[in-house]
Amino acid sequence: MEFAEILRILRARWIATLAVVVLAIAVAVAVRASVHSVPTGAATVQILVDSPDSALANLSQETVPLTTRASVFAQVMTSAAVLENIAKSAGVPVGEITAQGPYSGSGQSLDTVTPSEARGNQLLAEQTKYKLTFLAQTNEPVVTASVQAPSAAAAARVAASIYPGVQRYVTQLQQQSGTPAQHRVTIRQLGPPQSGPVNSSARSKLTAAALLGVLVLGLLGILGFEGLRRRAAERSELHREYLPEFDDVALYTRSLTAEEPDSPAAIGVGGSPAARRR
Repeated sequence: MEFAEILRILRARWIATLAVVVLAIAVAVAVRASVHSVPTGAATVQILVDSPDSALANLSQETVPLTTRASVFAQVMTSAAVLENIAKSAGVPVGEITAQGPYSGSGQSLDTVTPSEARGNQLLAEQTKYKLTFLAQTNEPVVTASVQAPSAAAAARVAASIYPGVQRYVTQLQQQSGTPAQHRVTIRQLGPPQSGPVNSSARSKLTAAALLGVLVLGLLGILGFEGLRRRAAERSELHREYLPEFDDVALYTRSLTAEEPDSPAAIGVGGSPAARRR
């Protein structure tokens, strides 16, 4: 089907074409609204679980106990008390922050699949603006904190508040329990948070894909319906064109049968008289 013919069909079926265009725009708007809450900023920061005199700088100290303790801290950082401190430092409502971390006793690597039980709780918080993830490195006393937020600046602000929030929580515990200074865990931040935009073009891409998808499918449906209608019209026209000829042949055959029962035409139509008697 040529392009000019396609345009003629769409112009002739302008009501259906307009309906398809309106439907495509409506679907695109709905898709754009549905992905409005998708985070567009991310940030990461690393927290070192250390000793007062820094086990990393002291060869006589083992870092294995600190590595085990880091996995515990990754779980503690998801608690409500720590999240309240982080939210207060970042200046955001605590109800807009949700967190997830390792769900077993040992530290988990960054590519570990989250268990289904934990994933169920994550799905309940999908609409939260700020999503925090705390994962302990397998062989290092380091907790990697990741933040998803509506913008890169917001993600960086929350990531920068993780260390003060965790430090305030740990200090309060040490003061309440009267932990000696030489036995206190020391929390250190390894450099400033690294932030950047993510999913910046996902919204536009999904909107364009929805618009084009519905538009193309709808127009193809109009063209397909028109093609079927034309083929049906052609078959009907052929039937009307050749039907009189078939009727003439039938009338001629019936006349021969009536005049000459034993003629070849009569035999071909109804068989010989003897055959009909049988």
